[in-house]
Amino acid sequence: MSLFNKIFIQCKEATYLHEKKRAGKLDAAESLGLWIHMLYCSFCRQFVKQVEFLEATAHKFYQTAEKRFHLSPTRKGEMQKAFEQELKK
Repeated sequence: MSLFNKIFIQCKEATYLHEKKRAGKLDAAESLGLWIHMLYCSFCRQFVKQVEFLEATAHKFYQTAEKRFHLSPTRKGEMQKAFEQELKK
């Protein structure tokens, strides 16, 4: 792939590179291409905002659910024993 094709990318490639960036696996040319694309593409900028919003919302929901539905060690042990008894049947 030529340097030109790495720098001037389409939206589909930009969304892929955004996810790759979040995983910390972009090389310098991909990073530059994504940065340039985001400068001129308002649709991809909006996509990134929406992804970040959804991730933050899911993270908050998970934290709330974890606190709300946390099992005590006693209850967890009881459920584990019941599960193991069912497996033996």
